[in-house]
Amino acid sequence: MHLLMLAIVAMLIQQTVATTAKVGLPALFPALASDLSFNAELVLIYTWFFALVSLVFMACCGGIIQRFGALRTSQLGCVSMALGLILAAFAHQTLLLIPIFAITVLLISSGTTVATPASSQILAEYAPRKWAPLVFSIKQTGVPAGVVISGLILVPLAVSFGWRITLIGTALLCILISVILQPLREEFDKKRDPHAVPRLGDFITNIKDVIKLSERRGMAIAAFSFVGLQSVYTNFTITYLYEDLSFSLEEAGQVLGLATFLAIPARILWGWVGSTLMQPRQLLAFLALVMAISTILMGAFDEEWSHAAVLTVNCAISLSVLSWHGVLLSEAARLAPAGEAGRITGGILAFGALGQIVFPALFGLGYWTGGYSLAFTMISVPAALVSVTFFFWKR
Repeated sequence: MHLLMLAIVAMLIQQTVATTAKVGLPALFPALASDLSFNAELVLIYTWFFALVSLVFMACCGGIIQRFGALRTSQLGCVSMALGLILAAFAHQTLLLIPIFAITVLLISSGTTVATPASSQILAEYAPRKWAPLVFSIKQTGVPAGVVISGLILVPLAVSFGWRITLIGTALLCILISVILQPLREEFDKKRDPHAVPRLGDFITNIKDVIKLSERRGMAIAAFSFVGLQSVYTNFTITYLYEDLSFSLEEAGQVLGLATFLAIPARILWGWVGSTLMQPRQLLAFLALVMAISTILMGAFDEEWSHAAVLTVNCAISLSVLSWHGVLLSEAARLAPAGEAGRITGGILAFGALGQIVFPALFGLGYWTGGYSLAFTMISVPAALVSVTFFFWKR
């Protein structure tokens, strides 16, 4: 129990700092754009490139974890994030700005991407199978916590001290976490294989290992659908409320902020439910149904909807779209061979990264064809199909 608690706390901290590094730079993009004279909407290109890098590293990180250990991989991820943030902090308006930001994305995305497979490897080793959904869910509260930190701490710091100082401070935090994790390496990396050789071919191997078994395929399709929905919701909600529903920027930000904050206790709640009251797969079916319905309702908004009604629908999305992670990750770890939870989890989450690429494009197609109503309806369909499939799934 002592080692389990130690693993939960350590992985919760590294997940929080990884999310802070991932979300922090896009949150500061308006300040960067103003100072460096580029269009802040280029954050969409940043997000797409980030997802592409994430897809590759999710599928390839299994060999790195096997060779160096999950704890060391987490430390390397923290260092990589720090280097990317520091590079961005010293960027100036030159012809090298684009390649500098390309390298920045590569460093930050690779560092944040390995956080989840590495932590899954460690938690799968120490968490009792019955309580795995709860354990993984507690660790995954680091994601909304990191989003909240980015919005409520990093942005005000950038206003007071400048975005460069804020990025450097965040980079130093990443280095500090890497150092703090060091005493845990002897225990958490004791089963690593120092003779393992990470290969680029691991990408294909891991993807094949995911899709060749029906249960893993189901988790991969769910990750694709759920991460894709999450990407659209977090990236477009403020713009949608501001431009189409006459919310002020502050009001739109408050709606998204409250919904994101609600995801912290919600993840723990669903982890407990998946460990005690329902089988994880049935719980995921229920959450997918809530996702589909609440996403369709998002597209039904008009100016006759009260702010309270809009907030209620966003809370329903928070309880589903932003809160499924621990349950799915525990199932991914369960479906992995002994000692390979990180590799299989990475392979499944690679499909989630693909969702981050596909869903914004699908959403855009729906918007330009029939407006927000069609756009939200189109991206709700995969979740509805996952719900039906999982409800009637037979082991």
